[in-house]
Amino acid sequence: MVKVLIVDDSALMRRILKDTLEKHSEIEVIGMAENGKEAVEKLKTLNPDVITLDVEMPIMNGLETLKKIMAIKPIPTIMVSALTTKDAEVTVEALMNGAVDFVTKPKNLIGEFDSFAKELQVKVLSVAKSKGKSVMPVESPIREVKSPGKPPKKLVIIGSSTGGPQALYQVMSRLNTLYDTSIVIVQHMPPGFTKSLAERLNSVSKYIVKEAEAGESLKSGVAYVAPGGYHLILNGESFSLSKDPPVLGVRPSVDVTTFSLVKVFKNNIVGVLLTGMGSDGVRGLEEIKKNGGKTIAQDEKSCVVFGMPKSAIERGVVDVVADLEDIPVEIERMVLTL
Repeated sequence: MVKVLIVDDSALMRRILKDTLEKHSEIEVIGMAENGKEAVEKLKTLNPDVITLDVEMPIMNGLETLKKIMAIKPIPTIMVSALTTKDAEVTVEALMNGAVDFVTKPKNLIGEFDSFAKELQVKVLSVAKSKGKSVMPVESPIREVKSPGKPPKKLVIIGSSTGGPQALYQVMSRLNTLYDTSIVIVQHMPPGFTKSLAERLNSVSKYIVKEAEAGESLKSGVAYVAPGGYHLILNGESFSLSKDPPVLGVRPSVDVTTFSLVKVFKNNIVGVLLTGMGSDGVRGLEEIKKNGGKTIAQDEKSCVVFGMPKSAIERGVVDVVADLEDIPVEIERMVLTL
């Protein structure tokens, strides 16, 4: 049985979250708190497996509460966020500081409730056994001026899901600029959150990190984040954004993006799968291998959820399985040997 502590300032939302979670036979809500201060106090007597944490609360907001929780005892924490720019920025910051995932509150409890309920249950169960620890990046010297270069000859595609923002933060803060190389990042996120993610990664990376735009051409020294809610596709030299149906339940899809990249870059591509639920990205890595490119998967020990990398390893399409800390070096080594 997975034990959950719910933290939200709205009595209605606390009741909705409790009823939603307890509809699953493997989940038990062992406590509720209406603000961060109360949540920290309850941790002295409760021992939850997972915490759901509201972003905006009085007395102590979600980010402040998260930092206190991580200092007391790292517990897998899922942020419960509204679809607002402010909440998106705070949510992404929380994901960088130890939160393992987030769900967005439905605007319409009638029309959107079922998908929200299923997503919340699945995420609570999937992160329950994760370590819930904060993995902070090694801050690396950043050039004062980052400028895009000419069109790239090589490309790195990085796919991630649950636990991905923190893993991406670690990778991008350690990765050196690679000559004639662009990076494409596909993180499973809804619209409104990927711009904040790109800005946060840009602040610690030697690459320019930005949200990809339709019609934009690839440049060396730039890392492009697939916009939430769209499939990112490379058509020749420029990107297009597609609202085609989700693939394996996700949009953006690592597989969809990877297939379009392989058509252009052939064997001059390195594919990387980081922590996350499901199997998105596996067919993409398989396509990279078929065309002579190279592939990397994050190892089980350093993953929040060992889903996507595990599926790729089991399919036999991974060249190197590496700890998160070693992945930047592996990327650099592989790109240099392309």
